[in-house]
Amino acid sequence: MDEIWFYAVWAVGSYLVGSALVGDLICRAKGIDIRKLGTGNPGTANIWRQVGPKYGIAVFVLDILKGVIVTLPLRLLDIELEWIAISMFCMLLGQFFPIFFRFQGNTGMAALFGTAAGLIPLGAAIAAPVAIIKFAVTRNVGWSGGIFFATSWLAGGLWYMSDWGWLGVVYLMAGSILVFIKQYTQYRNSPDKTDNSSN
Repeated sequence: MDEIWFYAVWAVGSYLVGSALVGDLICRAKGIDIRKLGTGNPGTANIWRQVGPKYGIAVFVLDILKGVIVTLPLRLLDIELEWIAISMFCMLLGQFFPIFFRFQGNTGMAALFGTAAGLIPLGAAIAAPVAIIKFAVTRNVGWSGGIFFATSWLAGGLWYMSDWGWLGVVYLMAGSILVFIKQYTQYRNSPDKTDNSSN
């Protein structure tokens, strides 16, 4: 598919998908301003603690689906990895600076999980159960996210070593760096730095 308009529309759509912060939307539907509770982050860990586990899980799953939605269809259409990566970056830009929430976003980790489905699908498939087990044991979203990324990088790199598919690992690493930078800057001046957020 070579139509530039398609890629432009998809990139803008990816940003808008990222901008739809499901944590904020779920909490507002309950009449809760999550920005005033805990770390103020509208992500899985803060919502889990401040609103309840079932709401935290809902945010986590829906944010992962956001990452899947913007990348996996392109993978299934056999679109070049570069465009899948651009969609990932646009989606993360929406998570970080959402147009619907005055450009005050979250850290985007759970959404980044989902993008692995389009960038390195087999690596993500291997990493997902490992991360789930880690979370079940530790209840620590941050460490579970780290395990997911490390496992997906390793598995994806080994699986796609023989072709240019290993670039998907590089792109996911770049996205991970952006997420961790955003997390550091967002919590640097936070009165409560214990979030270990996935978002």
